[in-house]
Amino acid sequence: MSTIAAFYEGKSILITGATGFLGKVLMEKLFRTCPGLKVIYILVRPKAGHTLQQRVVQILNSKLFEKVKEVCPNVHEKIRAIKSDLNHSDLAISKEDMQELLSCTDIIFHCAATVRFDDHLRHAVQLNVIATQKLLLMASQMPKLKAFIHLSTAFSNCNLKHIDEVVYPCPVEPKKIIDSMEC
Repeated sequence: MSTIAAFYEGKSILITGATGFLGKVLMEKLFRTCPGLKVIYILVRPKAGHTLQQRVVQILNSKLFEKVKEVCPNVHEKIRAIKSDLNHSDLAISKEDMQELLSCTDIIFHCAATVRFDDHLRHAVQLNVIATQKLLLMASQMPKLKAFIHLSTAFSNCNLKHIDEVVYPCPVEPKKIIDSMEC
């Protein structure tokens, strides 16, 4: 067993953005290489005409998950879809689901974001900034949490030729951006 697989053995993982490209690829990689993980919670926004479970089945029926289903035929039992909407200020997670996430989550992968450049600024700030803050607040209440990983797919520090493993200063205080959206 690899050290990575050993680390994830018995762990409960929360993934935001699991219905998007990056989230699906991450989920597939985790299931394929870490068969001993306990559960992956995925935050799923309700979609007209589809239940949460139907959306999970749709993900698992994609070509991406063919190998996973060979290695882990019970993969569907290791996914727990949680109804949520990161566009809401409280993330629209039920009290029961929130309690389960707070008490059980070991690792968070935050992959949800809008990368539409024609999106309204208010929506982009809500999803990319405020929802991230809410998830960090949630994470601070998780006694078992080992890691919070924030992934971004587009234009992180795109003005730099070389990107170091550091947190770069923000040119504008996020609070100022948030406050300007509330006017």
